[in-house]
Amino acid sequence: MKLLFTLLLMVVSFSVYALDKDAVEQWKSDIDHYAKILAERHIDAFHSISESEFQQRLDALKGSLDSKTREQVLVELMEITRAINDGHTSVPLWNQTLNKFPLSFKVINDKPYVIGATEEHLDLLGAEIASVENYSADKVLNELAAIVPFSENPYSKKANAGYYLNRAEVLAGLGLIATPSNAEFTFSKDGRKFSTDLKSSDSYQLAHTISFRNTNGIMPVEKVNDNVWFGSTHEGDTVYFKYRRYPSMSEMESLAEDLLEYINENQSRHLIIDLRENYGGDFFIGLKLAQYLVLADSIDWKSGVYVLIDNETFSAAMSNAAQYTQILNATLVGEPTGAKPSGYQDMGQFTLPNSNLLITYSKRLYHFKEEGKNALYPSKDIALTIGDYINQNDRPLKWVLDNIEKGKRYE
Repeated sequence: MKLLFTLLLMVVSFSVYALDKDAVEQWKSDIDHYAKILAERHIDAFHSISESEFQQRLDALKGSLDSKTREQVLVELMEITRAINDGHTSVPLWNQTLNKFPLSFKVINDKPYVIGATEEHLDLLGAEIASVENYSADKVLNELAAIVPFSENPYSKKANAGYYLNRAEVLAGLGLIATPSNAEFTFSKDGRKFSTDLKSSDSYQLAHTISFRNTNGIMPVEKVNDNVWFGSTHEGDTVYFKYRRYPSMSEMESLAEDLLEYINENQSRHLIIDLRENYGGDFFIGLKLAQYLVLADSIDWKSGVYVLIDNETFSAAMSNAAQYTQILNATLVGEPTGAKPSGYQDMGQFTLPNSNLLITYSKRLYHFKEEGKNALYPSKDIALTIGDYINQNDRPLKWVLDNIEKGKRYE
């Protein structure tokens, strides 16, 4: 009975919000513009799908617009764009006003967990999603994985499926919920299962998030901001560089100069560069860091450099991680990257004239490692658990620090 009621709600909702004639014509114009500009600007848009098949899918969408909602059109364009098959060609919905549910999610060991919540829902932190409406969490994640942007291997698909799981319009466009305004989520936590009706909004502010990150014991020295800084431990013998976002070139040059000076003054022997949760930027900025680091003669260049990576290490961050294995002889630790080491990068963008929908595309093709691998894989694989998030337990960083300490004991 509940399933029938949900289906009826979906029919009513979709009929009420189906596109009117003016919107249909505007979307047709936008889709034509999308096809033309993407083909012109992408370095090789049809490397995985033929141009004729791509156009057929767009024509089919145009022919069905009068029976679709805005949410369905957005989702179908996301899916068609994914057929281009590179992580930088996408419909990310950045400039669209969307409603979100009052939680943020992370897929950990193939299960979706709550890692952020508004004040009203702090009790849900650390809970696992069992279902959304009448669909299992596995079903929801599989549906999202087929359309989410910036996905070019299984690892980034999981990362981005979790990221878009709170987007109400996306779930509605996929037919997973009846209306973008609210949905029933079922959670599992502390051995019990319970359901909560969540309302969406375009103005929620998360009150708290949980994270595995824990740099207690590392003394900060210099920083650009909370995402880009360096510090030390082991009385200056080990330097840690947090590289979660890309600063400007001038900011990196200034920080790298200070870092080199610190290493030389303290005769530091070990270096940790943390590229986790870094979704990219300009990899030449990362090379500027390497340009300074190679001048540090005190570093143990045989086995004293480590780079931390995970499934959110994407685009330029993945490129820099690969380059650091070559330039700095770094050992990779953590989880496989969300980007392929050989593929399409360097993102451009354009906006559709009527919907103002932003489209991104790839301008370059790079080969940083041998072709055929779908990710940059760590030498030491350490998969985080939800317990690590709840307890702020950074096991990959701890492993590196312990490994350095063990090596020092045998010197």
